[in-house]
Amino acid sequence: MKYLKRIGVILLAAFCMVAGMQAVQAQDNTNVTFTNEENKTPDLFISKHVESADDRYEIPKDVAFHFVLKLGGKPANREQYRVFDENGDEVFNHSDGTISSDTTNKIPFMTDRNGNFTLYGEHTAKFEYVGNGVSYEIFELPQENFQQISPAAGTSATGTIKPDGSRVEFVNLYVPNVEKKTTDLVVTKRISYPQGYVFEEETSFHFILKLEGKPYANEIYTIKDNVSGEELKEARTDENGKFTLKGGQSAVFKEIKTNIDYEVAEEKADGWRVIGDVKQSGATQAPVTAVQYTNAIASFGVNKTLSDNSTSEDTFRFLLMDHTKKAWSGARYYLYNSVSGKRVDDQTYETDEHGYFTLKANQTAIFIGIEPGTLYDVQEEAKPGYIQKTPVSTTGYEDKVVGDNVEILPFVNEPIKEEGVLSVTKLIENTTDEIPMDDIKFTFVLSRKNGEVYEPVKDAIYVIPIGNSESTYKTNEQGEFPLKGNQTVFFKGLRQGETYKVEEKQTNVEYVIKTEQQEDKLDKNISFTFTNVYTPKKLDLYLSKMNHDKEALEGAEFTLYSNEEMTNIVGSYVSEEKEGLFIEDLRAGTYYLKETRSPKGYKLLEGIIKLEITREEGTGKLLVKVNGKDITQTKEEDQIHITTTGAGEKDEIHMTVYNVKNFWIPITGGKGIAQLIGFAMIGCAGVLLVLKKKAKKEG
Repeated sequence: MKYLKRIGVILLAAFCMVAGMQAVQAQDNTNVTFTNEENKTPDLFISKHVESADDRYEIPKDVAFHFVLKLGGKPANREQYRVFDENGDEVFNHSDGTISSDTTNKIPFMTDRNGNFTLYGEHTAKFEYVGNGVSYEIFELPQENFQQISPAAGTSATGTIKPDGSRVEFVNLYVPNVEKKTTDLVVTKRISYPQGYVFEEETSFHFILKLEGKPYANEIYTIKDNVSGEELKEARTDENGKFTLKGGQSAVFKEIKTNIDYEVAEEKADGWRVIGDVKQSGATQAPVTAVQYTNAIASFGVNKTLSDNSTSEDTFRFLLMDHTKKAWSGARYYLYNSVSGKRVDDQTYETDEHGYFTLKANQTAIFIGIEPGTLYDVQEEAKPGYIQKTPVSTTGYEDKVVGDNVEILPFVNEPIKEEGVLSVTKLIENTTDEIPMDDIKFTFVLSRKNGEVYEPVKDAIYVIPIGNSESTYKTNEQGEFPLKGNQTVFFKGLRQGETYKVEEKQTNVEYVIKTEQQEDKLDKNISFTFTNVYTPKKLDLYLSKMNHDKEALEGAEFTLYSNEEMTNIVGSYVSEEKEGLFIEDLRAGTYYLKETRSPKGYKLLEGIIKLEITREEGTGKLLVKVNGKDITQTKEEDQIHITTTGAGEKDEIHMTVYNVKNFWIPITGGKGIAQLIGFAMIGCAGVLLVLKKKAKKEG
């Protein structure tokens, strides 16, 4: 019996080992009213408006519309909000599910953990103090008998909260359904454009209409204005059922039979994109069959305002970049007055050869002709005399995506009104189309004149504003302080009437100092601006794939990304018998390397390799970190080994990635598992036989 127990233990251990290997292998594959006063806090207002497709039928008042809210990219988990009716009077939620102006037994309105909330028609939700610079996305869920017309074609509303708040309106069209023999088929053409801005160009859009599979040829229809409802004229389809509309117009086909198939298809218009389906079909219904088409030409907008909403003749400069951090030249845009919502002129502007464009306060650049899905960055150049409030980061908006709904990116500055301040601003000038990949710190020295000489000012307190907050620091014993590109520091406690000097120390070979030392007497305010010219020193990245016997492995595939989300691909590489050039002319920066396919018989490299490539201050020598570890601390036998080589004009990084062999046992069915169990049983039987013979001898 004791031998049987031993066999049981052995078998159990064997099966546990097999199960463990299977798990590893699987893992590898694996009462307040609104007034006309300006809002002063960063709140988010979401309004719901409903129109009727047929004015003869009243819009239901008891329909709740459902929304999903994300703040900062995450679901708005249990966020409280207030609700106001069409008169601006606050209404309250009650435990019995009713909503009224009665304040007894009220309970707060609140989103659920997934950001879901509801609104009735002509109501507005106010999410208080969401926060300056916080991004939002609002999505409305589909509702029977209602068509979302704004934002267009069921798209979400996206944006960034400004210091004085942001407002979004969702508009639905109510389409009643009744029993009748005939209906009006109404095809409406809308233009998707940012809310508050007027698109005045007239463009013709062409459609083909079919009923019961046949062209609706040579038939009369009426063209109406979408806003006024005025009938503009009558027209007739051609022999192919083709008809034409302009933006803001509808074609009304009267006395169409109900419950028959219809199909409407829009022809492509140059420079425009259709939001939603190009071809729409279904069955006609009474009293109206509403078919909505929305076209867009705008891609995104950049808006410039001051925090007090004042105007200024100062010009603010912006930089547009593509997803690889390269300057985007020749991008076309219209210039708008953001107060009136109308274009400043009829000119179509373009970014310059270095990706720059300029705006004044209360102006908006609306970019056109950029395809949905395109990634881009926008940054405002620091302006002496102003503090950037929105966005919070001086790097601006990064990794933005052109969507069907046109997003306006707000840049809000606050004029400096405090006196007795010395400010230092750092600007980076790019002479090529390449923009620095990382934030580099530059070192400055603050000195005060004492007689005929200047002495460093140690422990001088200065602040760096970050949105609505600021960080406080002190200069060191040598009067030094660091500053990043596009940042401004403010010294607020310096002695009035004294003369101060600021000079920059040369700390990076890729940035040439363009501005000499500056000095001035502090009477009220002093603003010093220092500019560096960025000229990247290129490097080549070589890669080889080996096993631990230092044998080259072919067929491993790698992809290098410039962002942690791994959406911006720098390049791809397939390993060969010997070391190969992976990426040529790479710049210093932070990159992410992923092995997407391993050589046959070898394990796929787990996780992401983070490469931080910088240059030593003064010398410009390459400094490399792998997953946060300096390469000087790595050994040749480590899984990832890197060496650097100076090679004249360009440096080289040589990277070796070692793979280990797969240890795999068939465990997912078929003959493999049966064979394994058979071998285990034979082995156990052998052990039992040996033990029996030994027992007899001992006996």
